[in-house]
Amino acid sequence: MYTGLIRFNDKNCVFKLKNYDLEIEEIENRDEVYINDLESIFNPDKRETISLNVLVGKDFDNGKVMHFNPYKITKTGAKTFCASLSSYIVFDDKESTIEGLKLNSEELNWFHNVEHSYSFTISPENGNSEIKIEPYDRTDKRFSFNIEGQKIEGNLNISRTFSRVSTMPLKLKTDMNLYFKATNNFALIERLSNITFNFLKFVTYRRNITFNQLTLMSKYRDTDKYHKVGTLHIKGFNKDRIEEEKVIQNQLIDLPYLENELGKLFDDLAENKIYLTHIPESHADNNTITPARFILVTAGFEWQFRSTYKELNTESEDKYKELKDEIISFLDEKINQHTGKNKKYFKSHKNLLMKTSMTLADKINWALREFNDELNLFIKSVYEMNGINNYKYSEISERIQNQRNNIAHGNLDKEFNNIVVLDLFVLEWLYYAMVLNSMGVSRSKIKSAINKLFKRGFAV
Repeated sequence: MYTGLIRFNDKNCVFKLKNYDLEIEEIENRDEVYINDLESIFNPDKRETISLNVLVGKDFDNGKVMHFNPYKITKTGAKTFCASLSSYIVFDDKESTIEGLKLNSEELNWFHNVEHSYSFTISPENGNSEIKIEPYDRTDKRFSFNIEGQKIEGNLNISRTFSRVSTMPLKLKTDMNLYFKATNNFALIERLSNITFNFLKFVTYRRNITFNQLTLMSKYRDTDKYHKVGTLHIKGFNKDRIEEEKVIQNQLIDLPYLENELGKLFDDLAENKIYLTHIPESHADNNTITPARFILVTAGFEWQFRSTYKELNTESEDKYKELKDEIISFLDEKINQHTGKNKKYFKSHKNLLMKTSMTLADKINWALREFNDELNLFIKSVYEMNGINNYKYSEISERIQNQRNNIAHGNLDKEFNNIVVLDLFVLEWLYYAMVLNSMGVSRSKIKSAINKLFKRGFAV
């Protein structure tokens, strides 16, 4: 909890910050109460609500400058107010512009695996041991993306901390650093944090991500070196989220699968091109299928399908009829020129183009055939493990559509078919195949990434 002084409504006030609730009390003319001051006490329906920009205070204990970002301020008494904060900053010393954001979480430690930063040898005969730490330039991974017209430079690096007074003399952790033009813009810094949060949700397929610290940085004058100037606290980011250690370490799409597409992934997240609403809270929740979850997963597939394949509708058919005819003619030529897989590839794209009003089942069936080589190994295994040796993509697609329609039409009395639960798992894998493919990830890496994220256990 912080307490201190703050300037509010052109008056000197004291504040008390607990979690993300900021209590403000005027200290000027404390004993004088006016009619306007009493209005909020005797008439709660007319309680004053104020929307303000960033508030600036200074804490009593260390004299640190603090910035508060409220989304609502309500008058609660004659001289008191309560501000609900979305975030706040505690500066190390004086107020400073911000040019960088450093983020660390357990998930990042395994996304860019700390094990890649060292090697060691041990001599059993005499106990002599040696640890070799890789230089920074060998563990540094750079990327960039754009947000609101500004280019953000990012890098992942494995930092090391040495201690002479600990049983762990060397501690390694992965930091994600984002660099940008000097700013005091709370909205930009919060947005970058949220994009990184969404990035980690996507690569882990769960929401219970814990950030250890959000560090604000600025450049030393006339150099390219950065130093810490404060810490950022965002509501909802620092909850005690518990996840099994083996899940954190092993079930994620890590850097080797995304190394060349990392910037594209952040671009897509910044532009809200990736559907994330269906992602479960935890790994355990992924195995709990409810009507709401079923609807969210199917909605996620449909949203991503439209985004990825730009599904044609009746309006666009009329508008682009001439262009469509040219494309169909081109595809017909390719179909006649090729055989085998290539012929099937061009025929599938022609079928997609010809369908201007595809049902959910049509979309799922088409996408399953599109990613058959990447997913069939996992699909075959999950059905055979449940005693189903004969399965068809068309039947999987129809079951999902029928179940979705039952829920959407309020037929909740109909129990889930156990097979539909397996179908939903398939749809989750299909979602990742579409998203990764749209980013440019190779088909072989897509297969390996899904194998690892969903712990399918195959040597692929």
